[in-house]
Amino acid sequence: MKSYICLFSSNTVYSLSLAMFLTITGCSSGGSSSEVGTSNVTSSTASLGDDVKNVKLSSGVESRIKFTFTVPGDISAKGDASINVSKSLQHITLSTSPITKNSSRFETLRLLAYVLVKQAFAASPAQVTAHISHAGDPDVCSSPFIYGPYTINGMIGEALTSDTENIPLTQPTVDIVNLGSFEICVITIPPIDAFLTVTDVDVDFGPCEESTLDIVSYWGGTFQCTPFGGTPGPVEDITLQISLNADGSYHYTDFEADYNGHLCDNKLKFSGGLEGVYNESGTLIFSSDSTATKTSTYTNITGTDGGTCSDTLEKIVN
Repeated sequence: MKSYICLFSSNTVYSLSLAMFLTITGCSSGGSSSEVGTSNVTSSTASLGDDVKNVKLSSGVESRIKFTFTVPGDISAKGDASINVSKSLQHITLSTSPITKNSSRFETLRLLAYVLVKQAFAASPAQVTAHISHAGDPDVCSSPFIYGPYTINGMIGEALTSDTENIPLTQPTVDIVNLGSFEICVITIPPIDAFLTVTDVDVDFGPCEESTLDIVSYWGGTFQCTPFGGTPGPVEDITLQISLNADGSYHYTDFEADYNGHLCDNKLKFSGGLEGVYNESGTLIFSSDSTATKTSTYTNITGTDGGTCSDTLEKIVN
């Protein structure tokens, strides 16, 4: 599913303290990414450009920011995604005045601030929690799917750090990130007034383990969709057909909609939809050659409405 919101703020004071814990990239048109593979893990560094620049923090005031992010590139052929917290922190700095390019005035203020208040953030660490949900969810700030809380230390003019170990994530939280596009709400109470800038974000992908499952067939079952902010719809019947593409990826049709994705072990991460009507992405998890569950998120083509769907499926044997 494509991102339909680049960046928007709530009416409260801006904060992006550690938003990058969840972010994979900013709007895809505004940055670039690079990938490095080591052993079975692929690491990706995504540039945010000017998408997250000079975000104002106010001391003692709860700050939050909401935004939708799209994972860079095609992640369907990669294993589960996780944010590399320690590396991402190296790309975040605080300043006492807005950063302007090639500004000697900013450099002078930065050095002065380093002398005067360099211990402020380190002496009073901030607690940061990042909530995530399906793209378009207006209630993301109360989502039960979270990263954190993390304890963050930092100084003016230096990269932020954290003593908190990476927090294990629940499978539903991982599945939301694996959708490729998701909503984030970061909540914190910063200990100092400052401007925060994030330049890059690092994410690690696990290996895409080869699968022995035979999923090429018709699959039938039921589905139920729930619009964001609404009540669940009726449980309805569904039939989909999965076929194999020439490149080893998979294609499936759902009524008149088309989807493509890759099968890693027992998980098929897909994206597609009905052209000109809606976009949809999600995950098919196969418990065997004959049973599966599907979760997805959808938005209409204008990005003004959407929701989530869940399916229970069984292979149809002719």
